[in-house]
Amino acid sequence: MKKYNQVLIKDKNKKQIYQLIEDIPGVSRVQLAEALGLSKTTVSALVDELMQEGFVLDEGAAASSRQGRKPNSLVVNSQDNGVVVINWRKDNADISLVNSSMEITESREYDLKEKRERLKAIEEAFLEFVGEICGEIHIMGVCVIVPGMIDEKGDQIISVVLPDEGRGNYRISDLRKAVSGYPLAILNDTACFAYAENVFGKLDAESCIYININDGVGAAIIHDGHLLSGASGMATQFGHFSVDRNGYCCACGNRGCLENQIGELALPRQFEAFGVVCKKDPSEKLLFKDLAALAGEGDPAAVKLMDSMAEDFAYALCNAITLFHPEVIIIGGIGRKLGDGFLERLREKMGCMGFRQFMSDVKVAYTELKETSVVLGAARYYISHYYRFRDMDPDQYFCG
Repeated sequence: MKKYNQVLIKDKNKKQIYQLIEDIPGVSRVQLAEALGLSKTTVSALVDELMQEGFVLDEGAAASSRQGRKPNSLVVNSQDNGVVVINWRKDNADISLVNSSMEITESREYDLKEKRERLKAIEEAFLEFVGEICGEIHIMGVCVIVPGMIDEKGDQIISVVLPDEGRGNYRISDLRKAVSGYPLAILNDTACFAYAENVFGKLDAESCIYININDGVGAAIIHDGHLLSGASGMATQFGHFSVDRNGYCCACGNRGCLENQIGELALPRQFEAFGVVCKKDPSEKLLFKDLAALAGEGDPAAVKLMDSMAEDFAYALCNAITLFHPEVIIIGGIGRKLGDGFLERLREKMGCMGFRQFMSDVKVAYTELKETSVVLGAARYYISHYYRFRDMDPDQYFCG
């Protein structure tokens, strides 16, 4: 048992050293020892192991204000190591290679719209991408981002966005077979966005609710700097919070779900209900930016619809704020296309409802990160939470 504990401690220290080198390129062994409270001998030995294994590079003497011999600067070996990330959406899948410096070096989009067997199509796309793009790169693992809940106990991915091909929810075990040969992490999309906001964004709050508005609506909660319930999407189904108990019947079984009021897929029904006329070809999808443009032009019906959507969103948010009392609400996804006018309406509506003290404490803003942050969030989450520098079995998989 003592030997086993020593191995665990060594692995933990090695992981911490690697992550600090990743976060602070050019850091020295001395600085690592000071930051982690480890001896210089221990740090040097673990750094040497990471270098021998090809994960870290020594770039030689760095500039320093210290007297005497200049310390050597360390960086992660991003050229030879990376994570493959599959962002699985309704009609397509984006597959990206993220190097160990958290840079997207290659990305391809694969059309799934006409594919009858989605998992088979993803398998073929994945094999093509690895064969043509990855070459001699050491793939540390593969992440699959899904717009839904990941129920490991039930062996299912629960999503109202992904087509079910007439067989119900997708099986995690079937996805594991489709994407094989490497350690696999299956992660929720909103959780990956929220994690990216926490790691790469300008978030300076300890508590935050991240809202992802796309075809549907998702939410993830950051508390004390940590993502609640991990990246499975099981912590909350904010999009299925009912804002009208007698409202439109949702596929989830509930009525008046928020995402059926403000999700982009709800726009055709909402345009019809509010009498909004958009001069687009009927075959084209109605988008948030179409509504924003019409409301910006002063179209009365569009303004009324946007007000209604802001009110429904405010109602749901105020209840969530009363429960969790976050410092910040960050809104991401294509919902940002609704523009500043929607955000102003939302803040105004929130000021008229909810627990007043909590409402006055919270800041509401759009994210400043790009849509690709979901890919970086997934790769970073996998390395931080699941990757080990020993005993990584290619058949392993992790859920959320």
